[in-house]
Amino acid sequence: MTVRSRPSSSLAAVTDLLDLQAAPAGDAAADRTRLGVVSDRFLVPVGFPDATAEACLAYLGLRDARTRVTRGAVGLALKARLARVVIGRELTAATGPGSLLAHLDDLLHDPDEEPGLAVGVGLGSIDEVWKPTLQVFRPDGTPAAFVKIGLGPVADRLVATEAATLRAWARDPDPRLVVPDLIAETTWDGIRIAVVAPLPADVRRLPLGAPSAWAVRQLDGTTTATPFDAPWWTDRRTACADQPAVDRLLDRVAERHDGDEHEWARWHGDWVPWNLARCHRGLVAWDWEYSEPGAPVGLDEVHGAYQHARVVQGRPIAEALTTARRGATAWQADAHVAMLITRSAELERLGGSPPADQPELLTAAAAAIGAGA
Repeated sequence: MTVRSRPSSSLAAVTDLLDLQAAPAGDAAADRTRLGVVSDRFLVPVGFPDATAEACLAYLGLRDARTRVTRGAVGLALKARLARVVIGRELTAATGPGSLLAHLDDLLHDPDEEPGLAVGVGLGSIDEVWKPTLQVFRPDGTPAAFVKIGLGPVADRLVATEAATLRAWARDPDPRLVVPDLIAETTWDGIRIAVVAPLPADVRRLPLGAPSAWAVRQLDGTTTATPFDAPWWTDRRTACADQPAVDRLLDRVAERHDGDEHEWARWHGDWVPWNLARCHRGLVAWDWEYSEPGAPVGLDEVHGAYQHARVVQGRPIAEALTTARRGATAWQADAHVAMLITRSAELERLGGSPPADQPELLTAAAAAIGAGA
């Protein structure tokens, strides 16, 4: 599998993937489709007028309040055919033989649907775990798929993990949890790609409060083992043996729980409100790119509390760890610290440089488990 280094910006990455070019004054060439740039933050498919607004309005109710207002306003303007008001400039993307969009069109071809695919693309800021994601629509604006692109070593790992998890879920689904189907895991130009089904049409936001991840834990069944015989733990110890700072903290976790036995099961890996919703069939969960088998039971709930404090409330890592530990057992809390520091170490190995928050994380982790500075 060919993997590539992280691009300098999201627009640079998308430009390379879609062969973006400045749009001509007249009609685009037959082997290209037009995309509009909105506020330098996302691209909308102006080549498919019925799908243009949907690139902003689809799943709008799942987004945060600020995004609902901004995207909603743009979507309504586009729906009213006022593209000139909200679109700053236009580009074209390649659709001819060998292009990414042609490859996706082949995968998603439906003889009962109008030919062609419309794509919307977010142009957010890049961090260590960013990956290009295309939202794909039919020409009439009906959602067709989410396309997750493994551009670079980290994104390649995330896309591979999600694809593997969705395949496992399809073999043994639990009716209490709605998980989007994996349409295809494929490659284009040596890049791994996961094509994932759209969310249910009636998906809606969850009420306040974090739901249990109980259904996730049923995917592989639960087992009981000593913490330091479980592959989830031993694999991390092996991977971080050459990183003294992380290895020392893992030693401290081992000292605190030597001889304990706990349950281990599948975890989602990012069990947070922005990856969860409801529909008529029940709880909906997506973005399985951090999922692993045999993780400490309860880790999803602890990490969800941490993510809420860290991402939603913007609190420092030490404060977010303190919040997450309040509702957890001592083992769950320490296992969460072990997960965070080993995940950071893995990102460093794959990406070639430490994540920006790694020093803060190691200091906060040491304080949380009583390991000193």
